[in-house]
Amino acid sequence: MQEYRIEDDSSTIRGEAIGRLLSWGTVALLVVIAVLLFTTSRLDVSEGNLSLSGELLFVLSILGAIVGASVLICREALHLAARKLVFVVNGNGIVRKRLGYPDIRISFPEIETLSEGQRWLVIKSAEPRRTIAIPINVRGYDALRSELASHHPVEWQARFPWKSAALLSVSLLSWAIILWSQSVGTAIAASVIALIALASASYRLWKVLHGSRRWLLSVSIGIAWLIACLLICIRVVSLW
Repeated sequence: MQEYRIEDDSSTIRGEAIGRLLSWGTVALLVVIAVLLFTTSRLDVSEGNLSLSGELLFVLSILGAIVGASVLICREALHLAARKLVFVVNGNGIVRKRLGYPDIRISFPEIETLSEGQRWLVIKSAEPRRTIAIPINVRGYDALRSELASHHPVEWQARFPWKSAALLSVSLLSWAIILWSQSVGTAIAASVIALIALASASYRLWKVLHGSRRWLLSVSIGIAWLIACLLICIRVVSLW
C-alpha cells in the first residue's frame, strides 16, 4: 500500500509566499487607486460629474480588484483543499481520503475514464458514478500515474472552464453596467445580477474548503460581500 500527498519543500513554500504577496499587493494597490480617485476632485461621484479619464480609471481599478481578489480566493481555496488530500493505492484500486469527508474508492476494473489535464489527473468510475481528482504536484506523481496507466489508458484532456468563464463574464458585465450606467433602474437591475453571480461563486468556493481553515474563506467571502454591497449603495445613492 502506497500513500501519495502534496509535500512542498522550503523553496516551493518560499516561492508561493512571494507569489501571494505580489498578487494580493496588486489587488490592494488597485483598491487604493480606486479610493484615491473616489475621494479626489477628479471623480465627484456625489454629483455624477466625472471626467472621462478619471471615470475609466476608477471603473478599471474596481473591476480589476474584484476579479483579482475572486481569482486569488478561488486559487487559495483549491490550494488549501488539495493539501488535505491523501491518495492510497493498493492491489485493488485507489482510495481518496480527506478529513471530514467519506473516503472515495475506485477499484481498477471500475475505471471508466482516466484523463490528464494541466493540473489534475481525473479518475471516473462506472455506475455508481465516482470521481477522484489527483493534483499533479503530489509527491511521486509519475509513479502513481504509471500505476493507474497500467490498468487504463490515460487521455489528455485540457478542458476549458466554461462555467467559471460564463460566471466571470456575467459578473464583469454587471459591474461595468453598475459603475457606468446613469440610470437608477438599470444600475439596480445590474446589481441584482451581480449579487446573484457573487452568491453562486461564494457557494462554489464554500463547497471546496472544509475543516479548520474554512474560517479563512468565510472572512474572504464576507469582505467581498461587504465591498460589493458598499459599492452598490454608493453608486445607487449617487444616481438617485
